[in-house]
Amino acid sequence: MANISEYIDWRGDVPYDVDHFNSVDNLILSWIAYTDFEGVLKSDEGMIMEDVARAYFELHTEEEIKSRSTFFKTSPFILQKAAEAPRYRDLLMENYINIVDPEKGEQYSAVTFRFPEGMRYAAFRGTDNTVVGWREDFNLSFMTETAGQKRAVEYVNKYLKGSDELILGGHSKGGNFAVYAGAFCDKSIQERIKNVYSNDGPGFRQEILDKPGYKEILPRIVSIIPEESVVGVMLSNEYENHIIKSSAKFVAQHDPMTWLVYGRDFVSADKISANSRLIDKTMMKWLSTMSDEDRRSFTDSLFSSIIDSAGVRTLNEISEGGIKIISDLIKAFKSMEPEKQQEFSELVKRLIKIGNEIIINNVKSKIKPVKRIDKKS
Repeated sequence: MANISEYIDWRGDVPYDVDHFNSVDNLILSWIAYTDFEGVLKSDEGMIMEDVARAYFELHTEEEIKSRSTFFKTSPFILQKAAEAPRYRDLLMENYINIVDPEKGEQYSAVTFRFPEGMRYAAFRGTDNTVVGWREDFNLSFMTETAGQKRAVEYVNKYLKGSDELILGGHSKGGNFAVYAGAFCDKSIQERIKNVYSNDGPGFRQEILDKPGYKEILPRIVSIIPEESVVGVMLSNEYENHIIKSSAKFVAQHDPMTWLVYGRDFVSADKISANSRLIDKTMMKWLSTMSDEDRRSFTDSLFSSIIDSAGVRTLNEISEGGIKIISDLIKAFKSMEPEKQQEFSELVKRLIKIGNEIIINNVKSKIKPVKRIDKKS
């Protein structure tokens, strides 16, 4: 068994006319899409991957990249390795877009890989380490369409016209964007989409699942989630999930570098874990007790009134800020209007209560009743 880096070592010399595009190739390209290509790629120009990697590492040193605290800091090294492999190095990378707009609550990025055989793979970046990016994840629970989802549809309609066969994909929120774009892009483009890959991506509100565009693309969606998935089981979908094994535990399984590969596919697991099912049940039950306005209010309070007021811009600042950042967050919470403060606290308490109840009921269901044996006198 291997990871995607070792897969490139083993199979990177196999051309696509010998072994066609597969799920592992999809994950590799969607992971490369996390790389920050500012100063390297432009939206109106394309470069082959070999040249992209060379230009990127002329701007960034290995030491600088390794010192980053983001979970996706390995993506440039996968780019570098893929750029040395015949299977990937001649792919044309084009139409790079990267937008982070705090005012609109928008974090969105995409890049397209053009294959010599006349196929294109559009990769949508998942949530980065910005607070803006994580806020949009929360927005998925109460907004009919987020800014990022709208951008994804616009991207497909603008850049993927033509006659090429298309594949869309992404990891985490990028998987959600890929599915949304495939469901609501122009009909003439949708007809050319072969597959849409959601790599541990969250689902949607029920109203999205009921739309004709979603039902049309559904048979072509390939959903891949690790057995202890947390993100991929959020909200609703009608996917037939391909559940796979990871070398990590629990939340750390969200990292694609931990996904286990054997041959040209991932190592399958029988079902999602008990922990994953508990989180799914807890979150779905909690959300079911909240109106859209409750969800919006909770998100506004968490991000605007607490995190933004504390001056936090990235999740790294929270994880690395120590006592000072905790103190700033507590101060921001206490400075909220009493009504908002109480509202936020009640929703958090409700989440904890629901989680505890589900855990207790789960434990009780596993306890077998002891049969009483009456002693004969």
